[in-house]
Amino acid sequence: MLKINETATGFDLAEMLHGESGLFEAIAPSGERFQVVSRAGYSIANLRPYSKDLLQGHQPVAWRVRKIGELRLEQETVA
Repeated sequence: MLKINETATGFDLAEMLHGESGLFEAIAPSGERFQVVSRAGYSIANLRPYSKDLLQGHQPVAWRVRKIGELRLEQETVA
């Protein structure tokens, strides 16, 4: 499991986040930046672009992912 501010690179974003839980910043090979929510057992729960702007002068070959936060524990509701 990645700790906050740890970075990983790879070719398959879903595979990289499999088993991870938290909030991540992901940079696609095209340079697009995304905010990713990953829940344990689900890989990617939400993928949202930061903006339409591409990174200037930076073209990574693979996805780059950095963990930027932990998820708060979700409490179960009793019906």
